[in-house]
Parts: sequence; C-alpha cells; structure tokens
Amino acid sequence: MERITFIKTNEEGKRIKCEVIATYHDEVKNKDFIVYTDNTFDNNSKLKVYYSLYEKVGKDIKLKNIDNLEDEKTGLEIVKEILEELK
Repeated sequence: MERITFIKTNEEGKRIKCEVIATYHDEVKNKDFIVYTDNTFDNNSKLKVYYSLYEKVGKDIKLKNIDNLEDEKTGLEIVKEILEELK
C-alpha cells in the first residue's frame, strides 16, 4: 500500500512531512476529516496522532482549522475508532 504524505508548516514556520493514517467524509455535515502523524513520539514513546478538517486541492492536502466543538468531538471519535481498529 502506498503511503500518502503531505507537508505541514508548524507554528515556527518549519516544514514537516506528515503521513495520512485515514480520511473520513461526514455525509451529514459534508465535511472531510483527516487523521495523520508527523512520525514523532511523545514522552511516553507513543506516536503522535493529529486530526483536522481538510480539503484536497489537486494532489495537495490543505488542512483547515476545526472551529467548533461539534467538529472537534467528531474528529476525536474518528481517531478513537481508527486507533481501536489498528490495535
């Protein structure tokens, strides 16, 4: 399986290569969520995993801010489901 990657710019302006774990389209809200990692680990040696809204622009992935609690909860539920499936 081919790994899908994209470049994200962090708060300090550093470009970071990220790898897509999964994407999810919410039919009701008509929004697309992405779960991804920058392949770094936290202090407990656990892989850091992030989620965001996104849109695909050509072959590029453009991350979008989650600006409401409902979308934040949806994103967390998606992450939990995916991580359970990967165990």
